[in-house]
Amino acid sequence: MREMILSECINLLNNHKFIVSQPLGRSCFDLIARKKDSRFLIKILKNIDSLSKEQSEELIKISSMVNAVPIIIGTRTRNSPMENGVVYERYNIKAITYDTFDLYLKGSPPVIYAHRGGFFVNIDGNVLKETREKLNISVSELAEFSRVSKKTIYKYEQNAANPAVEIALKIEEYLDVPLVKGIQLSEFPKELETEKESLENKNNSTNTEDFKIQIIDILGNLGFNLVPTRKAPFDAVAEKHREEYDQNILLTNIEETETAEIRKKALIVNEISKILNSHSLLVLEKKERYYKNLAVISMKELEKMDDAVALIEYIKEMIK
Repeated sequence: MREMILSECINLLNNHKFIVSQPLGRSCFDLIARKKDSRFLIKILKNIDSLSKEQSEELIKISSMVNAVPIIIGTRTRNSPMENGVVYERYNIKAITYDTFDLYLKGSPPVIYAHRGGFFVNIDGNVLKETREKLNISVSELAEFSRVSKKTIYKYEQNAANPAVEIALKIEEYLDVPLVKGIQLSEFPKELETEKESLENKNNSTNTEDFKIQIIDILGNLGFNLVPTRKAPFDAVAEKHREEYDQNILLTNIEETETAEIRKKALIVNEISKILNSHSLLVLEKKERYYKNLAVISMKELEKMDDAVALIEYIKEMIK
């Protein structure tokens, strides 16, 4: 089921003229898609409740860094099948069905969201109040018809609360005016409030992790903002401030020695960087040879760089 949805999503995105990555295994996201300024990091799940908090936190951080919106495509929650046309949410990330995503790309955004066991809609409180007053309908009259309290109507008008679907339909019927607003999937989620976990863990430290920590420290000293990762195809996302440099994102793989598997992984990340119009870099303890179409640097070479801009220029020269 998951592989089928993944394949359908790739075809759907291609049909809408998105540039789409190949499927990425064992990652906090499965696909990257870009069309002009629209970017998505997509996670495909049969059960959307199987997404862990750790995966979500990393996905949100990466999304923020690369300016892409994270989204989950699924078929069910822990308790029931997901409804088409309804937006669910897991750890601040919106989750929808494939059919809902299809309609969204066609220009029909969903209007219903699931929250605490019910279905709700966003309404325009200003239009509600203006229409009610224009029709000379009291808050009491509207509340009685809608079977809610006057306090609740006031909250709707102040955009301090949203009604359940059936209540919104009653209000629209009584006022004879559309109030429901579409839900934009392109909004960036808020980062989760969690304790920061350092990549350096003294109890579980390995030589490989120690090497990665050293490289991340060097990149930080060069002036990059950094997000170390554990659930992504790369080991860190580095960003240089946008005002100082145009193509400022650096997807970095960090390994002590090169193997065929590591080289393959670095090539995949290089393709991801092209979709995001960014750069990729493989950092090795020792650089043994020249790498065609792949930016590779040794730890000693990295330590000699003056700053982030110098490193990016060096990467551009390597690719040439």
